[in-house]
Amino acid sequence: MVTVVRETDPDSLQHDRYACFVKRIKEGRGVLLARLITVGHVPLEISKICHYFINHGGEISGTVEDSKPRRLPIPSGGLEVKLSLTFKSRGDLIDKLKLLLREAYTWDYTGEQTQGERDDDEDDLNEENDF
Repeated sequence: MVTVVRETDPDSLQHDRYACFVKRIKEGRGVLLARLITVGHVPLEISKICHYFINHGGEISGTVEDSKPRRLPIPSGGLEVKLSLTFKSRGDLIDKLKLLLREAYTWDYTGEQTQGERDDDEDDLNEENDF
């Protein structure tokens, strides 16, 4: 299980002012039963959207879909690990996220709901979507 958190390190923020990092829960013993450790960063291409989502009260969590890392095709190098992320928040923030993703990317997103169809008559305070 991983979670996405806004970056606070000034050095990282100089490179990407919207930087977000990925943390993994590490099991511990004794008093430290569990702690979060940083395992990487969200790609620059989507960090602004993730930063906006978290900054407005959203939560991003997920699982590792393919643990075999692959080399990034950028000059600075690095490794990429495929994640399946879940964005959880109020319905209006989820709608804004969908709009931002549609504007930023050209893939065909179906808008499929993961937990039943949304009823516009209900006051949906929390909605969860997998992207």
